[in-house]
Amino acid sequence: MKKHVLFGVAMTLAAVTAMGSTVYAEDGGSKKIAVLRNMTSSDHTTQFFAGAVDEGEKLGYTVDTFMSDGDDVKMQNLMDQALNQDYDIWIVSHANEGYQFDYLSKAVEKGIKVVGFDCGGDHVDGVTYTSQSDPDLTAISLDSLIDNAKEEGKEEPIKIVEINTLGAIIPFDTRHATVEQYEKDGKIEVVKMISPNLQGDYYSEINTALTTTIQSGLEFDGIWTASTAFLDPIFDSMHSLEKDYVVTGIDISDTEVQRLATEPDYYCCAAVDPYVIGMVDVRIGVSKVLGVETPEEYKFDAVGVSNADVTKDDSMATLAEKIPGFGSSDAFLSDELNALYK
Repeated sequence: MKKHVLFGVAMTLAAVTAMGSTVYAEDGGSKKIAVLRNMTSSDHTTQFFAGAVDEGEKLGYTVDTFMSDGDDVKMQNLMDQALNQDYDIWIVSHANEGYQFDYLSKAVEKGIKVVGFDCGGDHVDGVTYTSQSDPDLTAISLDSLIDNAKEEGKEEPIKIVEINTLGAIIPFDTRHATVEQYEKDGKIEVVKMISPNLQGDYYSEINTALTTTIQSGLEFDGIWTASTAFLDPIFDSMHSLEKDYVVTGIDISDTEVQRLATEPDYYCCAAVDPYVIGMVDVRIGVSKVLGVETPEEYKFDAVGVSNADVTKDDSMATLAEKIPGFGSSDAFLSDELNALYK
């Protein structure tokens, strides 16, 4: 990733925040991609950015990454700044309903090719919207929780604590919809919902709430989390109280691979490789520049990674050897795109 300086028509300097630092873009440049992500810093975000940067550079592009720390106002500021720079392509991650349509419309009107990942709101013509299959991710992780709880002698409906924050980002809402369907089907019963503030100290919120729940004597069999980013306080609470519950969640990273290998109560992580998401999103954006036809929507296939699949020697780099369909993709490769690879 390169740092640039942007000189506008009036020779003004515009700066935007990227990965916690200040990044500038130089006017008059070409073959440039902005990756704008409305999330906090995490292994998942790092690997998503890495996939986009590596693929962009292979295709001859400079790639700049920008992160809003999950703040919608900051995300809009980032997009305002990016509109005044000379990016050919935007990869926009987790822009929410209420502003996504307006900002992506402005970008398209300027001739910017846009790909949106897990974005909320109405679709903009000419934009490809990619997403993880949240129903599949949720089903994989819930099925693992149910199966492992049954192996411990529990019966349906399996009583669970759900860690999730609704109304924050679209994937959390769609994942919860599948949880509700499992409840309607009599497979599970959510006996407690813990909803941390994603822009606050969610570690302390989750740890305190779960510890209080356990100490209250409420009976439950497992813990399901909409994001593995919430697992640190979950396991710290369980360890401090010496309690065992079946735990499953969504989203993979090197941290989660190691956690699966070392935490006996952590049974399954449902995921799409975030590196592949960034990589494929860039391919779609570059395909648009080349005039190659692209779809309005594209969904990434989900896989389940269980604790039986990994050892302490494993990492994201080795999962492809063990998990079919993980770690690589030939999606959107074309003759036009192949001609650009360095």
